[in-house]
Amino acid sequence: MTFRVPGLRAKLQSLTSPIYRGGLFRKYITLFVITICVALILNGVFGIWLFYNEQRQSIIRIQSSQVQSAAEKIAQFANGIEVELDWTINLPWSPDMLDDLRFDAQRLFRQVPAITELIQLDSTGREQLRLSRTAMDTVGSQKDFSDDPLFIAALTDKVHYGPVYYREESEPFMILAMAGRRRDAGVLLAEINLKPIWNIVSQLDARQHGQAYVVDAQGRLIAHRDISLVLRKTDFSHLAQVKLARGDAYAAMPQVAEGEDIQSRPVLAAYARIEPLRWLAFVELPKSEAYAPLYRSLFLSLIPLAAGFLVAVISGLLLTLRMIDPIEKLRASAIRIGGGDLNHRISIKTRDGIVGRGVQQHGRTTPGIVFNA
Repeated sequence: MTFRVPGLRAKLQSLTSPIYRGGLFRKYITLFVITICVALILNGVFGIWLFYNEQRQSIIRIQSSQVQSAAEKIAQFANGIEVELDWTINLPWSPDMLDDLRFDAQRLFRQVPAITELIQLDSTGREQLRLSRTAMDTVGSQKDFSDDPLFIAALTDKVHYGPVYYREESEPFMILAMAGRRRDAGVLLAEINLKPIWNIVSQLDARQHGQAYVVDAQGRLIAHRDISLVLRKTDFSHLAQVKLARGDAYAAMPQVAEGEDIQSRPVLAAYARIEPLRWLAFVELPKSEAYAPLYRSLFLSLIPLAAGFLVAVISGLLLTLRMIDPIEKLRASAIRIGGGDLNHRISIKTRDGIVGRGVQQHGRTTPGIVFNA
C-alpha cells in the first residue's frame, strides 16, 4: 500500500521547475551585483563630479590670479608714469620756464627710466621744448602739432595713450599725451619704452606649452615671450577668446574662456582688462596640459571604484552560492521523495539557528526537513 500526502506532488513539481533549476542562481547573483554596483557607481560618479569641478575651479583660480597680477602690474606701470607727468604738465607754460621744465624733465628721466623723450607743446600745439635721452635737446622749434591726433585727443580726454610702434623693428614704444588742467598749460608728449611690459609678461608661469601675452584694443600683439611674434605685429583679434574679451568691456574681474591658440590647439584662457590703457592680458594653457593633473587624479580615483566593484561581484557570488546551495539540496531531495523514497530525510545546515521539524498528519510523521544550526 502506498502512503500519499495530499498536495505533496504539486509542491515537489514547483521546486523542480526551470526557474529554480537554471535561472535562480543567475537571478540572485545579478540582482545582488546590480544593487551593490549601482550604489558604488552612483557614489563614485558623484564623487568624481565633485572632484572634477573642484580641480577645474582650482585651475581657473590659478590662471585668473596670474593674469590679474600681470594686469595690475602693467596698470601700475602706466599710472606711475601719469602721476609723474602730472607734476610737470600743470605748470603754466611760458618761455621763461624753460629752465624749470628742463629740471623737471631730468627728474623724470631719473625716476622713470621707461620715458625716453619729452615734448612740450603750448596751448596752440607748437613745439617749445624737446628733451631726449638719445638725441640733442631742441628748444623753440615751433613745429606744428595742432592737427596731430595725439594733441587733439589729449585736449579732449586729458590723458591719451597712442598706438604701439617699433623703433628699428626691435623695441616697442608708445606716446602718452597729457594735457594740463589749465588751457594755457599746453600738452606734454612722453615717449615710453614698453620693454618693462615684456619683462612682466615673460615672468608669468604659463607652464610648458602655455603662453602669456598682451594685446591692444584692436587685438594686435604687444607683448609675448616669443619676440618674433611681436615684431611681426601678429594680429590676435580673430581668436575666439580675444573676440570675447574685446566685447566684454565691463568685466571688472578676470574672466575665463575656452578657445584656440594661434596653433589651433584647444586652450583654457584667462583674461583681464588693463586700465587705463584699454589693453587685454591673457594667460593660456592647452586643455591637455591644464587638465593633465586632473585626469591623472580621476584615473587614480577609479581604482578604488573598480576594487569595490570586484569585491561586490565576489561577495555576491559567495552569498548567492550560500543561498542557492540549500535550495539545490532541497530540490535534489524533492526529486528523491517524488520518486517514492518517502523515508528520505532532508538535512540542511544553514548555521542560522533555525530548525524546522516534521509535520504530524493522520497519526504518522511525514518526512521531515531539518535545518541544523
